[in-house]
Amino acid sequence: MALSTKFYGLSSKRELWLPLFTQVRFSRYKPTYVPPVVNRQSYEDGSLPLDISTPVKAAVGDITSAFTYDPLVHKFVNVMNKKGQKETVSKIMEKTFEIIKSKQVEKYNRASEMDKSSLETSPRVIFMKAIENCKPSMGLVTIKRGGKNYQVPSPLKDNRQRFLAMKWILQECEKKPLKMHMPEKLAQEFLDAFHDQGNVVKRKHDLHRQCEANRAYAHFRWW
Repeated sequence: MALSTKFYGLSSKRELWLPLFTQVRFSRYKPTYVPPVVNRQSYEDGSLPLDISTPVKAAVGDITSAFTYDPLVHKFVNVMNKKGQKETVSKIMEKTFEIIKSKQVEKYNRASEMDKSSLETSPRVIFMKAIENCKPSMGLVTIKRGGKNYQVPSPLKDNRQRFLAMKWILQECEKKPLKMHMPEKLAQEFLDAFHDQGNVVKRKHDLHRQCEANRAYAHFRWW
């Protein structure tokens, strides 16, 4: 469709240019709705921050109040999940925790009485500590100024830090020999990261050093 004059002053051409609108993702719940509480302890000790009149959102299909449920493990399973094989990935994580448990218990039985107190045998504690040791606090963002691209250091949000830590661990597992099963690869990476060692921790430190080297470009960051 052609017009003889400008349309909303957006173009001088004899064409119809409609203004662009950004699509907003609407929520199906009103702001008064609160997320569900899946912590069983909140129900048992009476500290549930809800009453009968409070509207509650529907729970996610794969969330549970079982004592074995861990939100961080659940996120790692989602990151590792490919082609909808979530059940297979969950079994891989269970096998990984079994390998970590057996290795740490074996070390515990061989250790002296003085060293036993410093050994951690819980695979979930090792997993959470490993993710925490791999999380980078700073990252690099490419910004173009004057026809050149600059790697500008920028602080990372907690969700981004956690995602990069999980992604790097999985990428490091892909570099290992194919004859080595995935649970063994993950167990080795988690144990190395738990002791603040391994290639993933080294990659985090390399990124921090690169951010320190590019601190002169920090003034390009405006957000």
